[in-house]
Amino acid sequence: MCNSEKEKEKEILTLIETLIKKGNANIKIFASNLISNLKINNTFDNLKIIIEKKLNSKNIYFIRHAEALHNVLEAKYPGDFSKCNVYDPELTEKGKEQTDYIMDKLKKNKIHFDSIYISPLTRAIQTYFLLKKELNDDAEIIITDFVSEFLSYCDKNKGIKLSKLREKYKNENFNFEYMTKEYWWFNLGENKEDEFEGKNRFNLRLNLFILWIVFREGNNILIISHNHVFKNLQGKGINNADMVKMDNKLLFNEILSLLNFNAENFLDDGT
Repeated sequence: MCNSEKEKEKEILTLIETLIKKGNANIKIFASNLISNLKINNTFDNLKIIIEKKLNSKNIYFIRHAEALHNVLEAKYPGDFSKCNVYDPELTEKGKEQTDYIMDKLKKNKIHFDSIYISPLTRAIQTYFLLKKELNDDAEIIITDFVSEFLSYCDKNKGIKLSKLREKYKNENFNFEYMTKEYWWFNLGENKEDEFEGKNRFNLRLNLFILWIVFREGNNILIISHNHVFKNLQGKGINNADMVKMDNKLLFNEILSLLNFNAENFLDDGT
């Protein structure tokens, strides 16, 4: 790769990460600023070539968290929201045992991950800790709301505030600098008017995430997240405590849709 290509890729990554670190919770503004800036010095076709080349070098694996309390309640009381809406649920005992299946996969494949991206919700972080001994200890561990579950009025998809999250895991080698803002995290009874993300915002958030990790260093990537995140990016669901290598062709299609983002035509279905 020539120096000009490397410089171009570094420029794009710097732009994305600068916007993330500004902590702008309005994903529509985030996407609009990013895409307009990308197109100042790049044609659409040039961006496609750069992104496809980068993505083809990536091996992206996805783990869905193990069984948590809300999964049990939803199976026991189908359709009864009042009995299933628990706040930021933890893993069940069965869930803790389920991770043995992934442990075996990790042992068999012996993947050396360069970076691990984890949802800030408790069930995802607990899943990471159960798998930790089978993960290489030099991977960068990034806690980021870009892979959190779809944010809605459901308490199961809300987590503790970023400030408290930092304090809780202060002794862990976690990178929190790519958490966007307190926006995503609510205590019960707070910020009710902002607690619905909307499917279009959710899709936009995930596509921005994929574009971001394409330009970051490292080729072996692990995401520990949620069913709706996987389903949105791959078009199908994933079982609790399962690990799948993601289809880069599908991810590329998501990025292409992002490059066509138009703020004027964007239907903002959140509040």
